[in-house]
Amino acid sequence: MYYLAGIHISHTQTVEAIVAASTVVTLSRLVKKQSKWFKKAENEGGKTTDRSNTFMGRFVTRVHSYAIMAAPLSYLVAVVSNKFVQPEWYTKASLNIPAIEADTRLGIRIAAAVGFLGSVWCHEIILRELGKQFHFIAVRQNANVVSTGPYAVVRHPLYTTLLGQLAILSVAYWSWIPLASFGICIGAFGYKMALEERLIEEDPTMRDAYTAYKTKVPYKIIPYIW
Repeated sequence: MYYLAGIHISHTQTVEAIVAASTVVTLSRLVKKQSKWFKKAENEGGKTTDRSNTFMGRFVTRVHSYAIMAAPLSYLVAVVSNKFVQPEWYTKASLNIPAIEADTRLGIRIAAAVGFLGSVWCHEIILRELGKQFHFIAVRQNANVVSTGPYAVVRHPLYTTLLGQLAILSVAYWSWIPLASFGICIGAFGYKMALEERLIEEDPTMRDAYTAYKTKVPYKIIPYIW
């Protein structure tokens, strides 16, 4: 039990505060960095030459965006509004792993929160490597195939990172809710990756290079699996 300004603060509340702070800082940094790299891509890569304006293209983007944000936002609303204690409605989705003792669980959750904060570094590496090619279901005017760094391992490493973050959040929040978002994103990414790659392969300036790249890097988001 700790005291802050005369207020009793339990170990559990301390962990929830650390996890919540990690969530807020990470999300704000990700939004800031993504906005920065998108503007940079528009300046250096030019306008997009094609874009999926289909209903499903727009729909699937919204689906995975909402699913990704639903996990951290629902957690923040739950714990911040309840004085950094998970309310009953949220604990109904808790991970049930009896073999892990309470103190150990708290330590694991803190480690996961630190890992989530560190995931910003992964995003930075991927966006820096992608550079002027960064886009949302489109091909830029000054297009070229990126095949170095994370892109030498899988063709869509940004999606890999997003799925990894949801898995980490499941541990940090000790909840199944981020894993539900994980499942939704798997389906959304599967559709979106096929759409993105079709647009690239239909572009006459990119087709041959991307076909060769797909042969060299056969995995989309999970090495040796998918």
